[in-house]
Amino acid sequence: MTSPKIAGQTEYSLRSYQDNSEQGGSLLSLEYTYQQRAGQNWQAYTRIWTDADRRIVNFDEASNLNVYVEQFPDGTPASARMSRLAQLPASNTALAELRKSASIWSAGNKIYGLLNGTIRSWDYSAALNSITLGPSVTGTVVATGLTDAATAWSPAPGVFYTKNTEGVVKKYAGSPVSLVNDDVAVGLQGSVFAGAASCLSSAGDEKPHFGEIPDDSEVPPVPSEPTPSTPPSGPEVVSGQFLQPDGSPAAGMKVVVEASDLLPEDNESVVDLPDLGSTTTDADGNWSLTIPESLPSAVQTAVSNNGGALNVTATTTGHTESGVMLVGVDNLTAAPEGPGTGTRTRFATTATANEGGHAVKLLPALADPETDVPEPTADEQKATYAAWLDAQPTYDSAQAAPRWQSDRGPAPENHNPYLVDGTDITSQRVTPYAGPCASTARVVARQIAYTVVGESHAYWDAAGNVEYKSTLSNTIDVGYSAKGTVWSVSGSASIGSTASGVSGFSWRGPYVANQWKVPIEYNKIKKTTGCGPSLRSHYEIRPGKFKVPAGQPVGAYGKDARHLDGPVRYANSNPKYRSWLPRYGTWAIEIGKSVKWSGAVVVFGFSLGGSTSYDQSHKQNIRAGGKTARKHFIWGYSAPPGAQMGVIYSN
Repeated sequence: MTSPKIAGQTEYSLRSYQDNSEQGGSLLSLEYTYQQRAGQNWQAYTRIWTDADRRIVNFDEASNLNVYVEQFPDGTPASARMSRLAQLPASNTALAELRKSASIWSAGNKIYGLLNGTIRSWDYSAALNSITLGPSVTGTVVATGLTDAATAWSPAPGVFYTKNTEGVVKKYAGSPVSLVNDDVAVGLQGSVFAGAASCLSSAGDEKPHFGEIPDDSEVPPVPSEPTPSTPPSGPEVVSGQFLQPDGSPAAGMKVVVEASDLLPEDNESVVDLPDLGSTTTDADGNWSLTIPESLPSAVQTAVSNNGGALNVTATTTGHTESGVMLVGVDNLTAAPEGPGTGTRTRFATTATANEGGHAVKLLPALADPETDVPEPTADEQKATYAAWLDAQPTYDSAQAAPRWQSDRGPAPENHNPYLVDGTDITSQRVTPYAGPCASTARVVARQIAYTVVGESHAYWDAAGNVEYKSTLSNTIDVGYSAKGTVWSVSGSASIGSTASGVSGFSWRGPYVANQWKVPIEYNKIKKTTGCGPSLRSHYEIRPGKFKVPAGQPVGAYGKDARHLDGPVRYANSNPKYRSWLPRYGTWAIEIGKSVKWSGAVVVFGFSLGGSTSYDQSHKQNIRAGGKTARKHFIWGYSAPPGAQMGVIYSN
């Protein structure tokens, strides 16, 4: 971390801390203070540590590896400056592998990285204009099976300490590496040479920061708790837009809207999902439909059991000049009025926020109605984009999934869904079917998958938690596949009031940020559409209900989110979204939606996104501590406190 800038001073200091426990010293000791000249962009460096020669090693904003040394041109401390000794470009293959690590440190002549419970090492040396890292690109495995390790470091060569998310430090040593002490220290907060500015609690009450402390005098304190708005009344309208394969409007197409939650409990029954009405697309391909005030009794029961939200599927069908059946499918959520109350529930109105306006291209329906596509094998699913994304220790809040995913291999590049039997039908015009069309649905497989439903952040002198209890409150993507092997997202479905007693995690921090996941059962359905003599099928993956697998937990920790907190992220945040908590102050998000997590769940080899609707039972909370600083700064992803923040971040 860096010390504050003194008036008139042109340099900063960078402090390093050392674990001297192997030499009988303190576990947390201030080792050295490096002088740093103003203007060097330390705040853009995502990871900083020291090597055995007390040189600063870091990743810059372009992911290059840099080694800095402190120089004294005239032999006095006043002339000290940090100078770059060498740089290893981001394109180096061994460096690219090292960057995957959740925790990185140096000991002796090696650099170590912790990734998914495995410690690997690379030989390392640095001289003027030269850094070597290797010899193996993937490193040498030093230890495995450290499943609860959140961060790691070495107090001496051949000795390794790990710290889990509860602050328990374990010691490993020997060859092969084995556990020496399973409780070195409880409550150690922060990390040792494992991340930029995750300073140690023994550093006192000074708040860690990079560079000059910003002037936050104009940042407002958190307001009083917001008052939830009253759910509106009036007709509920679902709407969207259908497009031709070439992107032009699909005009004059009949659109049928069905209630999509009435699926059978077995894998044999075929159901005709209830129609809620039909309409026709206009010249621009747009359509809209007002949900009937009186719903069929089975549909009304499903709505009541789903927290007042009605999931619908809008479908249109046509055929190309060459006779290929095309289907347009959009999944949306409606918020009908309760028959007894005449109002809509908060969950339903929040879930439908920003609904409508979907632009959906018609896609081929190519699956054989008589034969089900075999499920992908475990080995096939290991090679998917979904498996790769799920294996990453941290997540990128701006991560965008590819347009197409395969459930049995890598995401196909340049996939063309309109290449049918060797012919590209993209430019062929689509004609609506003149006669009636009918669709049936059958569940072909079910799978329980842990799904991200919350996120908590607590940086310096703070604690956070996720409250997720009583009911589900989620909107999750729906998958579509023409043949059952290559998938894309086709709208979303919202699920609520299908769980009981689901809980998040209690207050944790400082320097803790995690996602929280709960088990949700997903249905893979095969939907068969018949229009006259034409009969074709496609596959969909839909979220269902909360269901705990036998012998498994009711919830689980997700990815590490600490990299989204701290002074660098705060400095880059929207100033309008910033606020602060007083000592021991708290704040909770209880309105609006969370961010959409692009990799919220992996199911059937497919990665789906999802979000949570906040209310009194589904919250993200943060609590400031009592250190000498009078303010703990927070900011929202999409708004300040009191509005729809999405997520609370912490500094």
